[in-house]
Amino acid sequence: MLTVNEKSPVIMIMVFTDELGAPLIPNTVHWRLDDITNDIEIVPWTLLASPASTMSVTIPGSNNTIEDESRTEEIHIFGVRVDDTLPGEAHAESEYIVKNLKGPTGP
Repeated sequence: MLTVNEKSPVIMIMVFTDELGAPLIPNTVHWRLDDITNDIEIVPWTLLASPASTMSVTIPGSNNTIEDESRTEEIHIFGVRVDDTLPGEAHAESEYIVKNLKGPTGP
């Protein structure tokens, strides 16, 4: 699982393909970010402009913070929703760890 230091950005790359593995350009792509350790929605469903077969979202360091300083790490989920309400609708999730920095580089 990917590990990101707290308050550091991370780039999430999405590659869309059809059943045969050929590149696919969806009609719509939405994403969201949740902190599942603390049951917090960080970023609500957000529409990405100009869908393409490969896309990326940069999650800023301000979204990768530690809510409970007693924990050494917290888990975030990056969710993707493609072609919502259309026949080809699909969903995916990717978890990553946000590491609590307690030394001189921490908050």
